[in-house]
Amino acid sequence: MSATTKEEAFAELVREYENLWVAIIEKDGVEYVVGHGETAVQASSEATQKGHSQPMLFKVPSFKTRFVY
Repeated sequence: MSATTKEEAFAELVREYENLWVAIIEKDGVEYVVGHGETAVQASSEATQKGHSQPMLFKVPSFKTRFVY
């Protein structure tokens, strides 16, 4: 999978969580959102309740924000 395709897939995965924290796991090379919330604690708690004890936490930025590298 090319970098652009992977980046596009990740953007699509988190699209509905704009300005929220998400808890993400990776299984068999595929990333899944297993929790979300206004805070990292809420996202982590939801993931833990679903049986995922160590998800990666990520704050989804506003899609109106531009990043410059």
